[in-house]
Amino acid sequence: MKKLLAIATFSILYLAACGGAGPTSGTTVNATLTDSKIVIDQATVPSGKITFQVKNTGTMTHEVVVLKTNLPADKIPPDPDEPGKMLEDGSKGESGDLNTGEAKTFTLDLEPGNYVLMCNQTGHYLLGMHIPFVVK
Repeated sequence: MKKLLAIATFSILYLAACGGAGPTSGTTVNATLTDSKIVIDQATVPSGKITFQVKNTGTMTHEVVVLKTNLPADKIPPDPDEPGKMLEDGSKGESGDLNTGEAKTFTLDLEPGNYVLMCNQTGHYLLGMHIPFVVK
């Protein structure tokens, strides 16, 4: 009986150790929005599921728009239909508006390439609220 119990225990432990690692959770990028810039903890990440954890520490409403583009971060063209805003051609997603002190998490499935993270609230891009971002 002791032998059978030992074999059963060993089998359970062996099978548990052989279990798969399970799905990976992807990459998390922490972004802080001030009233003059976007600060991120990673400027280059692997492709796939990327979770953006965004916090607005500024005194105004902000947002993060993720654009796939080969343009430099400071060369996004203005939107002719919305003065003070930039074109969002190549947008892959955004946080939506975040009031002072608010935080939001959103996940995008991004392919390799060059991106720009920007705040497209009226006039904010022109204040310097944009940063290059690379997905490899």
